Amino acid sequence: MKYLKLLSVVSLSFVACDDHEEQEIPVFEIGLEQPINFPAPTYDVNDNPIDAAGFELGRKLFYDVKLSDGNTISCAECHNQAFAFTHHGHDLSEGVLVDQLGVRNSQPIQNLAFMDAFTWDGSVELLWRQPVVPITEKVEMNETLENVISKLKQDAKYPTEFETAFGGEDAVNSVNMLKALAQFMGAMVSSNSKYDKYVRGEVGGDFSAKEKEGMRLFENKCASCHSGELFTNQEFVNNGIGVNSKLPDELGRARISTSNPDLTIEEGKAHPDYYKFKVPSLRNVEKTFPYMHDGRIVLLKQVLDFYDTDTYPYMQKMDNLDVRLIQTIDEKEVLGIPMTEEEKESIILFLETLTDDEFLNDTRFAKP
Repeated sequence: MKYLKLLSVVSLSFVACDDHEEQEIPVFEIGLEQPINFPAPTYDVNDNPIDAAGFELGRKLFYDVKLSDGNTISCAECHNQAFAFTHHGHDLSEGVLVDQLGVRNSQPIQNLAFMDAFTWDGSVELLWRQPVVPITEKVEMNETLENVISKLKQDAKYPTEFETAFGGEDAVNSVNMLKALAQFMGAMVSSNSKYDKYVRGEVGGDFSAKEKEGMRLFENKCASCHSGELFTNQEFVNNGIGVNSKLPDELGRARISTSNPDLTIEEGKAHPDYYKFKVPSLRNVEKTFPYMHDGRIVLLKQVLDFYDTDTYPYMQKMDNLDVRLIQTIDEKEVLGIPMTEEEKESIILFLETLTDDEFLNDTRFAKP
């Protein structure tokens, strides 16, 4: 199996073995190898190769409040490692403005090097451009790239660190900042869950009978959307969640319609992409609650209840509801995916095998 090696040793120290020699000891080593059960990465290693200096710079920037207005919050404020870099327990995150909330649930940061597009509506297709969204959004970090770069240039250490990572006389610039963040986020690969060890035949991958049954049920009932080793087909779908009355301006993927960038709310409701959101990856899903694009569902059991045909909260028949959620049973149209309570229990047990504790506790991705 061919591996893709993207990162090397970050730093080294030397300790004396005796009075006459020193031994080289890796203090902080990070290597990104493509897991053998994963698809090929979409990350462009030719345009922005991940190396030690760039990764370390990106990690420092990720945890730095200078990226926000008033030096108030960092990226890590809404992306906590212990919860797969989501905002644990928050349906919508608070930004720098105390009287305003964000409009969507914070997504996990994991396996982004394998994704085709980013954000709930897919408005960004290149990982290095993704940080522009939270940095400049008023309800998030409410800053400008120009102001951020100005602050970084005035810092005592950043100019040297940027030059080490990217070279050049004017290394502290917005493109290099974004590419450093992309190197850090691109290196965040979660691939060592119990499930991964099971499919790879590794130690620690023994499944119980209930977990195997849950996997079988999942493949039968859920995998048409949550497919492959990323547990997402990366499509944008309307899943019948229904309009959130607290967020009446939400359009979903219709918001980024290139045919009409000034789409009104009423026009948006008739758009074929109205209320379509990216199918989320289910890796570490046990830890990434609350769920849905607006975080309105708290528990995994409630998510399965939503998709069930006769359990509250009910799925809504929106005009562009995904056809995979419409069935004909006894000559009647039925929305959702029929599941018994026992089946839901088994599916949840399987979903819990997607939790990657090694990733959630990996000090390589922690605050420097």
